[in-house]
Amino acid sequence: MYRKLFFWGNVVLFVLLILAIAKDTFRPWMPYQRAYRRMQAAAEAAPEARRIILGRPIQIKQTILTDLGEVDRCITCHQGMDPIATPTLANAFTDNPHKAHPSDFLKNHPPETFGCVTCHRGQGLSTTFIDAGHTPRDEAQKAAWKKKHGWEPADHWEYPMLTGPYLQASCVKCHGDFESLHGLEAAVRGKRLLRAHGCMGCHQWRGEGGPVSVDLAEETANKPLSRIDFSNTGLDPEDRTLLNWIRLHFVKDPWALVPGDPAAKYNAEPIAPSGMPDFRDELSEEDAAALTTYILSGQSANIPHTYHVSGPKEPTFQSLRFGSRAQAGKWVYDQYGCAGCHGLNGKGGRRNFNYTGGLEPALVKSVATFTREELREKIEDGVMVVTKEDPQGPTPPLYMPPWKDKIKGEEMEALLDYLFSIGEKQEEWGG
Repeated sequence: MYRKLFFWGNVVLFVLLILAIAKDTFRPWMPYQRAYRRMQAAAEAAPEARRIILGRPIQIKQTILTDLGEVDRCITCHQGMDPIATPTLANAFTDNPHKAHPSDFLKNHPPETFGCVTCHRGQGLSTTFIDAGHTPRDEAQKAAWKKKHGWEPADHWEYPMLTGPYLQASCVKCHGDFESLHGLEAAVRGKRLLRAHGCMGCHQWRGEGGPVSVDLAEETANKPLSRIDFSNTGLDPEDRTLLNWIRLHFVKDPWALVPGDPAAKYNAEPIAPSGMPDFRDELSEEDAAALTTYILSGQSANIPHTYHVSGPKEPTFQSLRFGSRAQAGKWVYDQYGCAGCHGLNGKGGRRNFNYTGGLEPALVKSVATFTREELREKIEDGVMVVTKEDPQGPTPPLYMPPWKDKIKGEEMEALLDYLFSIGEKQEEWGG
């Protein structure tokens, strides 16, 4: 009996040994390297060059980026971006993973210094297609990848690769001068839209902005997936990413995404839905992508100061020149995010759940009901307590914070000039 156990035990160990050797011999990255060697050799005219290329060992390529706290193995498959396999970092191949990096980007961002995941995200230690965190750029590519690679999102990995305009978010992390750089148009557009549509009236960006809601850089851009309720998004599980969660806030009704609990079915007290406006009539799909790109640039990253490129200082009221004080006031209106509640150019108040009347004041209508001193006092002191439509319902999510510590002096006077310049006279209301 013991002999049989010993015999079959050895058979099992031998089979496991064969399987281990087979698994190590047929790693999924190996065919890519062999194919790249053949393609490189075929493109060489000199026999000696072909011999050197074909003699290059098949092995995992790893870049240890000590300064950035990353270990990057992407060039194991992407040999066109390996400084050893492709010293010029250029080739004539057109398909991934063999082609070189487009343009001359690597000239100023050498792979041995920056790696790949610093900009592209993904899981740098992985050597398989799925675990690397590849992200399809559209539904057609997703279908092709599922057929060819059995694609699915990498398990328990919160930083899948960025594609399309979203890749620009990584550039902003280092480049303070990004607004002057070619190719970062989406990030630039996102920053400007963030101001123009009043997001900074409620949100902050690294501590600067309104106190009504969360800091978009410190909190939203770094929100773990475990804290996101995707149940109202309509997203398939494979599309439930932070990027899509942010983007949906601009292309869907935020009340549908974050409905709260206004009837107190599940909580001791009623909770209002999101205070965020419905931007679908103001923002295009491209606008939503641009805003998402800029917000993602706020993600925390272990990037030393030596990698940062300084940019110009943000313009201030004092540094700018305006044609009139009312025009200066329009800048103040946009700068402090007044449009977040009162609408673009003060023409339409935003909705506010369970607020008396349901809408914030449209300034073109309400300004005429104040004297200059009364309006100044209203802006300085704010409206911290808002009246409820339903006394038993939830507290309205929006309120006007006091602005006396931020908007003062010439900025206040310019803002008042602007508001009275857009306000309709009471005798015009009948029209």
